[in-house]
Amino acid sequence: MRLIAGIVQLDGGSAAQSSLSRMAAAMTPPGLHPTLATRLDGPAGLLVLDFSGAAAPLVDRDGWIIAADARLDRPIGEPEADLLHAVARHGRDFPDRLDGDFGVALWDRQRRELWLGRDFIGARPLAWSWKAGRYLAFASLPKGLHGSGIAASALDHVALARKVIQTYFSGADSGYAEIRYLEAGHSLRIRAGDDAPPRVHRAYRPDAAQVGQWRGTPQQAAARLRDLIEDAVSVRMPQARPVACHLTGGLDSSSITVLAARHARLAGNALIALGIGSEADGPADLDERPMIAAVLDQEPDITYRVIRDVPFMPGLTQDSDWPGSIVGGSDDQIMADAAAFGADLLLSGVGGDEGATYNGANLYLAALRAGRLPTLVRELSARAKVDQVSVMREVRGRLATPLLAAARRTGRGVMDKQHGAIRFLAPAMAAQVEHGRLTPVLSSNRPADRVRAFADHHIPSRCTYYSVLAARHGLAVSFPMLDRRVVDFILSLPVHLFLADGYARQPFRRAMKGILPERVRLSTSKVGLFDHRFRLYAEHRETFLELVDRLRALQNPTLTTIFDLTAIRAGIESLPSVAEVAARTSRGMRVVGQSLWVAPFALEALSLASRIAGDLEAYDAVVPPNEE
Repeated sequence: MRLIAGIVQLDGGSAAQSSLSRMAAAMTPPGLHPTLATRLDGPAGLLVLDFSGAAAPLVDRDGWIIAADARLDRPIGEPEADLLHAVARHGRDFPDRLDGDFGVALWDRQRRELWLGRDFIGARPLAWSWKAGRYLAFASLPKGLHGSGIAASALDHVALARKVIQTYFSGADSGYAEIRYLEAGHSLRIRAGDDAPPRVHRAYRPDAAQVGQWRGTPQQAAARLRDLIEDAVSVRMPQARPVACHLTGGLDSSSITVLAARHARLAGNALIALGIGSEADGPADLDERPMIAAVLDQEPDITYRVIRDVPFMPGLTQDSDWPGSIVGGSDDQIMADAAAFGADLLLSGVGGDEGATYNGANLYLAALRAGRLPTLVRELSARAKVDQVSVMREVRGRLATPLLAAARRTGRGVMDKQHGAIRFLAPAMAAQVEHGRLTPVLSSNRPADRVRAFADHHIPSRCTYYSVLAARHGLAVSFPMLDRRVVDFILSLPVHLFLADGYARQPFRRAMKGILPERVRLSTSKVGLFDHRFRLYAEHRETFLELVDRLRALQNPTLTTIFDLTAIRAGIESLPSVAEVAARTSRGMRVVGQSLWVAPFALEALSLASRIAGDLEAYDAVVPPNEE
């Protein structure tokens, strides 16, 4: 894994080695000793940190200095040579013409011009900061900018408030007022001496007119998808090192883990699968642990580690790269365990829901609206057999109920001012947050909606989140489900191919026959960690209420400008008590339901309010550190 950083002076001065040294120090995690390469060229300075133990490759060739954090899928030559070729041939569109994971900087020594570029899905992080007439600085991690003193560490309250209600950042938001992420699939260009802001260009944008245009049989689609998924895993496998995988028991992570385990076995390498676990709460048929066990039984040489679930709650130490990520939390511990195992790469199944295992927006209703009646009749009958219910019950649940809900417009989202998470913000802040928020996706199956799920929604922010956490431990993360060829193929499939044999998430299920255990391949439900988390919330409910009361007593004008602390308190009060949770789980019922889905957003808002207030007493940890 590598990290990059650099600076271009716009004021006629020369870049200083001291600036590069501070940036490198800020991005080096405690206990790690990466190799460092730096290069100064007049107004520009670039650096590379390499965590593999090899010499840091900062390349000087053909009049360019290249700092690359890059893993290309099918490179023609060295990554730096491929980067130069792409820039020379495609200019500002070069991020769209390279397949792989990358955050790169290229300094043209003759033109005194800096180019930045990032892969189409944001698998490698890259942030920047600009001061008019002074400098443009960039770094893989935000702390390379604010931790070095080049950019201020002041929080961006609007960006963070927006993140509270949608979990992930929008677009270029980083959570810091002076720092922006280079958005996934974008390039940036600036010349020494420029007075104007840098020119940021969107290179990646799928053509909605091509979505759904593939023609072939369901069997051909499954065969093609299988080939693409297998190749996506193969090109990411390290040559001679252990590899780590996320494993949750679902279709996406299980398929990646099985394929990676088979590759590792052939190469004589080890594999560790890591998942976040919880005690079994709620209905037994929604417990994911038997599905994980099925994967481990099939691939017995996988080393498996389950990490204790530590949801984001007020009082936990947050990382300075990603406000809201927990130092020592579940995701952080996964990265630490992967590194301790000897891996420098973790493969994740992120992105499957929007692509390879696409479930769509009520595919049965979509078939009705498209006039595909034979398909609809066949699939409703087949699904009734899978669910072991009558066909009429399937018709009511998959056609009548959604149609009635659409007619009444009864759906409530995070922006619902009465019931959604937006009510936890003060009215003026809520108005600012609404501008630039992530608009809903996959609420239809229209081509523009499917494109937006990849190009303009939460996936790039989610990928950035994992890559930032991994960097703390000297790891990289890659996402085979978001391989460019997999994404392009899935977008090309017409919607009716996502239903077959009584199952949604086709043709992926067919493609994974012989790869996934049948229990996993044919599973139709997955509960996640939500019931378990509501039990944890219940245990700390009174502490949360005390904390919000302390914040209200501060009468801090900054807090009241951002938050509605009264609404936050009401949201926390809606959390069930320990006794209520126990009563529901003892009857085999789920804890979380329609009336509770928004309560965790109140805790997100409370956590941010605590951080902004700077009230250290109110910010005491309420959850013990992760245990072995």
